[in-house]
Amino acid sequence: STDEVVVHVAGAVRKPGLYRLPTGSRVADAVDRAGGPSRRADLDGVNLAALVADGQQIRVPREGDPLPT
Repeated sequence: STDEVVVHVAGAVRKPGLYRLPTGSRVADAVDRAGGPSRRADLDGVNLAALVADGQQIRVPREGDPLPT
């Protein structure tokens, strides 16, 4: 349905996987749904304010991972 999106949260989160979120959710909501960042997560590498899109993968980098260009 159009009132929700499915996103894949991967990387340095406690519970990586597929999550259904309400349309209009932010990356921060997806990270929270995935149990929050792990202790080694580098949240500076993620735009937590960005809107999520259906089918999107949200990858939370670990400290020391190269940041995407």
